[in-house]
Amino acid sequence: MKTKLRIALFAYNFPHRKTIDFVDKIYDCGFEINLILAANFIPIKSPKSAFVKHTPLPLVSIQDKASQKRIPLYEVVHNTLEAQELLIKYNINFGIISGARVLANSVIDILRYGVLNFHPALLPEIRGLDSMLWSIYKDVPLGVTAHLINEKIDAGFLVVKQTINILSSDNFQSLYEKNYQLQLELIPISLNLILKNQAFTELKINDYNNRMSYAKQLEVKEKLPDYVCQYSKKKDESKN
Repeated sequence: MKTKLRIALFAYNFPHRKTIDFVDKIYDCGFEINLILAANFIPIKSPKSAFVKHTPLPLVSIQDKASQKRIPLYEVVHNTLEAQELLIKYNINFGIISGARVLANSVIDILRYGVLNFHPALLPEIRGLDSMLWSIYKDVPLGVTAHLINEKIDAGFLVVKQTINILSSDNFQSLYEKNYQLQLELIPISLNLILKNQAFTELKINDYNNRMSYAKQLEVKEKLPDYVCQYSKKKDESKN
């Protein structure tokens, strides 16, 4: 077991596929989690969605998963003095986000090796919310960026980023799933790069995207077949 990193997972305290999958993947690649800080659900108003995403619920709760792995878990608001005290109590030097709102500097600064986030789009090109939709709308390749965060949203230092392979048979659901799986695949790559103390390049700051309006989503829906065709052809051309 690698012991240099003492990891806190910033997670959600409700059924959340990414949180459970992140726990399993972190252990599968030879690391362990020393603390889980689980935040309760906060309702957020979002525009009507033009797309249907079939996201399976996890088979176990985060409480059961923590108990199974013997990880201390606390229900706590992430940007609080209580959270900071827990990080110090458990000698945490590194954080990974599987589910969190924007973390404050007072939390980030406690962690010697930083806080790792997996943004489901390429940075700095696509910052903010609904990143897959904005990637298609702005004709940017779909992918994932692993980065060490700072006080700015979807910024900080680039660890690694990759694009997904798009096939002519892909649709919105399959693209969403490929992008999700790529986040999991980048976990061991990112952690091993961080263990090597590699110097990471600071990300530039581009425009921030808010939730996409329903009208723009309809434009994305219309554009999607051409987008898939374009990027699947680029893949085929690169093979020749």
